Amino acid sequence: MLRYAVFATLLSAALACEAFPNNTATTYNWWQCYDSHIKYYKTTPEDSTGKLEYPIALTKPLLVVADIDNSGKDYSSLTLSIRLWEWGGFLGCQWNEINTFGLLSNLDACTHGVPCPIKTGRQTLTLTIDFSKFQAIIGLLKNDAPYQIEITLKDNNSSDKTCVMAQARALTH
Repeated sequence: MLRYAVFATLLSAALACEAFPNNTATTYNWWQCYDSHIKYYKTTPEDSTGKLEYPIALTKPLLVVADIDNSGKDYSSLTLSIRLWEWGGFLGCQWNEINTFGLLSNLDACTHGVPCPIKTGRQTLTLTIDFSKFQAIIGLLKNDAPYQIEITLKDNNSSDKTCVMAQARALTH
């Protein structure tokens, strides 16, 4: 009988999750992960015409327009790593990392949508994140759901890193 009570409690907790946490039903949220030589003032997901894209579509290239200030040096040899989380899960209302089996780790950033080099100073940087190349992962994701994404850039020459996190409603079909 205790097993059924525990199962019922876990099931009710899983069903009680709000569908879109942090207002992601209508709002794109972002923040810088930690201090680095690149300071982010704003990031915006846009479509190919320059209009705000929301919800974001992971079935086509996503443009992320970032207002940044690079107080470091010019970065021309960069590695890109992307991590993904989904909301909910059997153990309650939380962000759960999706195992991408390394497919989105240690990519050559300059050939995967990052305009290189990243010069010093204040600038607008448009990143193109093309998840359509990774349909083996995207095709498994729930459609019209909230996701969290972490984008990390690492300079291979100096080991300087920068990171941005975002939460958004995403379409996968």
